[in-house]
Amino acid sequence: MKRRTPLTLKLGVSFAVVILISVALVYFLTARSITLQFDEYRQENRQTFGETLGPQLAWYYGQFGSWIGVDQLLFRKVSVQIGDEIFEGRALIFNGRFSLANEEGRIFLTTEREEFGKTLDETEIESGIGINVDGARVGTLILGEVGPYLDPHETEFLESAYRSALLGGGIATGVAVMLSVLLIASILSPLRKLIGATERIAHGNLPTSVRIKSRDEFGQLGDSFNQMVENLRRSETLRRTMTADIAHELRTPVTIIQGTLEAVLDGVYEPTDQTIAPIYEETLHLGRLIDDLRDLALAEAGELRLEKEPVNLVVLARDVSDAAVASLEDAPGLEIIANSQLPPVQADPKRLRQVFANLLANAVRHTPADGMIRISLRRVGAEAEVSVSDTGTGIAADDLPHLFERFYRGDPARNRVGGTGLGLAIVRQWVDAHGGRIWAENNPQGGARFTIRLPLS
Repeated sequence: MKRRTPLTLKLGVSFAVVILISVALVYFLTARSITLQFDEYRQENRQTFGETLGPQLAWYYGQFGSWIGVDQLLFRKVSVQIGDEIFEGRALIFNGRFSLANEEGRIFLTTEREEFGKTLDETEIESGIGINVDGARVGTLILGEVGPYLDPHETEFLESAYRSALLGGGIATGVAVMLSVLLIASILSPLRKLIGATERIAHGNLPTSVRIKSRDEFGQLGDSFNQMVENLRRSETLRRTMTADIAHELRTPVTIIQGTLEAVLDGVYEPTDQTIAPIYEETLHLGRLIDDLRDLALAEAGELRLEKEPVNLVVLARDVSDAAVASLEDAPGLEIIANSQLPPVQADPKRLRQVFANLLANAVRHTPADGMIRISLRRVGAEAEVSVSDTGTGIAADDLPHLFERFYRGDPARNRVGGTGLGLAIVRQWVDAHGGRIWAENNPQGGARFTIRLPLS
């Protein structure tokens, strides 16, 4: 047996991977954005530095008439004591890299050692910041590009920004983990209830119901599961009832046949036509019951074979009604209302005849002799509708949903008298096999009405 991975572990790992990837991506994008914005800030700072330094250099040259001593304007002395020794140096007053060339384009002051003494070409002079005094260009200021090296203040600022982004990512991770735990718990809670219920069903114990309060797909799944359990319970009840009914239906004729034959063998009855006739009738009843059960089994298995051909429903209804009335001495009134424009349907005439006969026999059985049975045929869109209504006792509201079940016994006033108790169940199966539908209802004026709709050819 393969080892199963718990859904909790799968969800936990999935959420953890998604959270880590999301936080890492957000941190990377945030750090990248900070770096880019800081580079833009340094570039703007460089421009500000040039705009500030240029006028001061022009003032110095205009004041002293040369560049001699200009380094004192830009650099200041710095003394650093290490132990007993004092080291002196110079530090740039302005924060930035630059090179200063004289009127000939030669660099004489720079923060970049390798640039000292270099002569600028025309392109470099034009791209630099001109130092003009009284309309004459006396020098050129070249600003250094923003490089990868940062001063301590800039480095401290970026590290602080990165720490803040990392701290925010950590907080977001913690919140996401808490929410994930709650979400996983809310997902697994109804699943565990359903798993427990299905395990009980697998062991033959039908649970009462599963209570899932959520209003999402899990709530819908719980409702469907409860409906399935109810259907299983009802099917189990019907199965037991059907088994008992079949046993009863078979026992009665078998008992009659057995008792009559034993009486004949014991010499109580003579083997005459009168004693053999009841045995024959019971064997016919057994044959009908077996045929009905076989047809139901074939229909439910989808193996019921139909020999379809164009069938005129009006002619078929008249033939069935004429045969039914002719076999009864005190039959109720019968009326057929048909639409002359009703086209034929593609159906098995033998099966439809049995459908009509069963419905008509059911109506005759529950309609008094002074009542009326009406067969109506009409076209409804792309379907042909046949309804058989009577003026009998009607159908109890509790019995309507169960009329087409096998051996269903409802209101004693409409209980079967004779027959196998499978007529309406077979009617429904044969109508379904033709792609149609059937339902029963009560007439507002009294009595019951059975309606069939079949697709037209």
